[in-house]
Amino acid sequence: MAHGSPDSVDQMGDYLRHIMTRRAPTAELIAEFQDRYRQIGGRSPLLEITRRQAEALRKRIALPVYVGMRHWTPTIPEAVEAARRDGVERLVGLPLAPQYAEVSVGAYHAELARTGVPSVPVRSWHLEPGLIEYWKRQTRGREFVLFTAHSIPVQSAEPYPTHLQEMVRAIGAGPHALAYQSRSPSPVPWLGPEVPETLRELRGKISVAAIGFICDHVEVLYDLDILHRRQAEALGLKWERLPMPNDDPLLIDALASAVGKVL
Repeated sequence: MAHGSPDSVDQMGDYLRHIMTRRAPTAELIAEFQDRYRQIGGRSPLLEITRRQAEALRKRIALPVYVGMRHWTPTIPEAVEAARRDGVERLVGLPLAPQYAEVSVGAYHAELARTGVPSVPVRSWHLEPGLIEYWKRQTRGREFVLFTAHSIPVQSAEPYPTHLQEMVRAIGAGPHALAYQSRSPSPVPWLGPEVPETLRELRGKISVAAIGFICDHVEVLYDLDILHRRQAEALGLKWERLPMPNDDPLLIDALASAVGKVL
């Protein structure tokens, strides 16, 4: 289960309305997000990569694997219906977010529970050896590592920031910092420090490890590769964004292990 993203910029209004249930997105906000997607090629590769991950996991564990998105198609209920047609009577709910947060992973599991199909949840898998080893290999020998993750409201944060800190310690990088990105406009406090303020304290070359995510999508391809890169270079920093796990075998190892623990 993952967040989901529209298939084209023309669907952006419907997509944002599905996310923003308390207030309708303005025309300006829709246009802003359309522009972001145009800058990364017109669409996010999230669904394509998620399907590759699902196929690799299916081969690894020799069980059927279905893809369901919370905010776009194929939806979580559509994935459950496909499983029902195949005769599946019990599901494992696997969130494609390693750290637990009620607003993300919790919401995925709630959506799955509403379908009425018996399921067992994977709550978090942030310390799975395959995932940690992937980031160890990426960060080894770097001058300075900036770990990033999606910010969320402080009032509903735990254990999310603790899980991120546990990951950073397990990865064991040298000089490093942890900062948050992709905050939405909101009157309530969100987790910090945010990437822009952290950048102002750094010097030299920074290697960015987006450990709050597992694949390329708009928060990586736009927020990091375009927006924050531009901010870093304006400060005289050398910016290097490290590759995402996507469907790397080490990530599939981590997913298979997380599923195996609840089967």
